[in-house]
Amino acid sequence: MSQRGFTLIEVLIAMAIVAIIGVASAQVVSSVIASDEASRKGDKRITLLQRTYQTIQRDMLQMTSRSARVNGAKPSKQFIFAGENVLESDDDGIVFTRKGWRNPAQMFPRSNLQGVGYRVVDGKLERLHYLYPDQGAGTEPQITTLIEGVIGFKLEYFDEKKWQKQWQKPTLPQGIALNITTEALGVVRWQFLVPSSPSTSKNEGDKP
Repeated sequence: MSQRGFTLIEVLIAMAIVAIIGVASAQVVSSVIASDEASRKGDKRITLLQRTYQTIQRDMLQMTSRSARVNGAKPSKQFIFAGENVLESDDDGIVFTRKGWRNPAQMFPRSNLQGVGYRVVDGKLERLHYLYPDQGAGTEPQITTLIEGVIGFKLEYFDEKKWQKQWQKPTLPQGIALNITTEALGVVRWQFLVPSSPSTSKNEGDKP
């Protein structure tokens, strides 16, 4: 009985089919890997945003009626020092004093008050804090980068039932909004309540 093998054409057709299946499989695998990588980046971005929100919220809720002082300058009559280029920000910047800085058993030679600031430099949203609320000239703050890829940072202040672009009053506003523009997510707007401010400009919590 004679045996018949595969012809050259049949072999070539089989090889072509295998190649097509291989290319298709590789494209599917590549697409799955790219999708997984994009998902991981998205999750990381959302996690960083959530942490940033929690950090800012904690500071805003602890904001206190104490005059702001920046780089050894005389204490301001305002509790919030904010506006364009404050803290050498590429956009808006803000400085204020918060209370509630933990100092268990008074272990550290400082009060529970903390000078805090936010700014954008080279596309990075940064949080600045000082060891003492009244820092001297040339005092370097501790800087923490919160998120990157920031191309805009604008502040608004809620008072008398409306949002305002600037804040010049010697009291605290009822709320503060941060409009953060990022390369990946566009504009993100966060609104925070601020503790009520007394009508006088007397500082709170000056004593350790």
